[in-house]
Amino acid sequence: MRQPQGPTAIRRLAATMLFLAAGLGLVYALPALTPSVRAEKTANPKAIGGKSDVEILRDISTLPAEVNRMRGAILEAAMSGEINAMRIPVEMNEIPPMVAREKISDPIDHLRTASGDGEGREMMARMIQLFRSGFVRQSPGTGDEMYVWPYFAALDLGKLTPAQEVELLTIVSPERAKAMKSAGKYDDYRIGIGHDGVWHYFADHIE
Repeated sequence: MRQPQGPTAIRRLAATMLFLAAGLGLVYALPALTPSVRAEKTANPKAIGGKSDVEILRDISTLPAEVNRMRGAILEAAMSGEINAMRIPVEMNEIPPMVAREKISDPIDHLRTASGDGEGREMMARMIQLFRSGFVRQSPGTGDEMYVWPYFAALDLGKLTPAQEVELLTIVSPERAKAMKSAGKYDDYRIGIGHDGVWHYFADHIE
């Protein structure tokens, strides 16, 4: 005959059941607490408060294959931490991308000396951060069609939403963000890749 359970066994059983219940509650709560990755990937919201015809894109699967190929090459080089690795995407172009206001002989040397660390890593970090933002498609359907990161390059920065202001602050300092908002214009680094995969620029002075 099975012996009745004592108070200690009952307490242990109750504790186990409470633990399992808490675990199940957490599992079912996670979808409500965590933003949907699918929703973020497929969302192409209109820029609220900015120019009404600007579409902010975030889904890289919508990029033309050649654009995605160049984007991937730049990212891979930047994430290597070695500035010389950037020669691979640079040399995928017939003409090197614009990286300076003036004419330069070697884009890699310029990126190295322009970096605060003296090794080019600051510039590579900027590239990575820009690619983490949304992007815009400029001059769609024309021979000049271009994909530009970050999307702020196409917005009126004086009319950003709070969420957009937070995203801007992941790219520039608060002081720079404040000045840009006052001017209504983004004037920091951006990356432009043509619809044919040509890397046109990584610069802070594109009009």
